[in-house]
Amino acid sequence: MDFKFFKKDNIPYIIIISLCLIIGYQYYDSHKFDDATKFLNTKTSSLPSKEISKKELAEEDEIQTSNETKEIMVHISGAVKSPGILKLDSSKRVVDAVYMAGGATDEADLDRINLAAKLHDEEKIYIPKINEVNTNKDTTQLVSSNSSESSNVKININTADATELQKIPGVGPKTAEKIINYRSQNSFSSIEDIKNVDGIGDKKFESMKDFLSTY
Repeated sequence: MDFKFFKKDNIPYIIIISLCLIIGYQYYDSHKFDDATKFLNTKTSSLPSKEISKKELAEEDEIQTSNETKEIMVHISGAVKSPGILKLDSSKRVVDAVYMAGGATDEADLDRINLAAKLHDEEKIYIPKINEVNTNKDTTQLVSSNSSESSNVKININTADATELQKIPGVGPKTAEKIINYRSQNSFSSIEDIKNVDGIGDKKFESMKDFLSTY
């Protein structure tokens, strides 16, 4: 090794070279850290952010809210302990309405009704008594689907008045009025035309189609 380089006259050069080496190392080290930071930021940005997660949760809540059951009102009468107007969820069935009306009386003939039938807004439910003869009251008797008596009863939606129309499952005073208003301008050429009436969609039509006639 040549020690002449470290003579007194060369000390300023040695200091300058040392400083350059130190500065160069620091510059390299700092850029290396920046590159690592950029790499981490790139990886992190590809992950779902908290804001996206919150948005997804909000959308799920909105969907869940839209799927919640709405509140309906039905009128129950006949052989129940507390007949009258009931307010309940649209997901409920006839058995729930009977329960909310205090239950059936000892005279009730529950074998003649379909306790599993779904309820509809503005519906009137009549619970018959044992040995009671059908007197065509202004009610919707929810007879079991296998009853030949109920399957033969059809309402002519072109001529029926409001009272007769309310014998159709799911038809109350307001819906009956809408049907009459519609047919005053448009006659029903088929039972499917009743779906043109405001408030009667495919689901409601399915529950009433067996009771409809146009002649």
